[in-house]
Amino acid sequence: MSNSVKRYRQFAGYTQQSIAKELNMPLSTYQQKEQGRINFSHSEMENIKLLLSKEIKNVTIDDIFFN
Repeated sequence: MSNSVKRYRQFAGYTQQSIAKELNMPLSTYQQKEQGRINFSHSEMENIKLLLSKEIKNVTIDDIFFN
């Protein structure tokens, strides 16, 4: 999962810090989630999908988190 989240984040032009800020969480927490040490909540997945969909049209939660 983590590689897919990272790839989509980078492709959309976001840094870990910018996503963490948008999710209102510490950078270290976001980094652990992206690395797969901690799971993203469903609402966090929704929020990340909304952010990424601004740059990547038709992207889905499944694309980002489960492929």
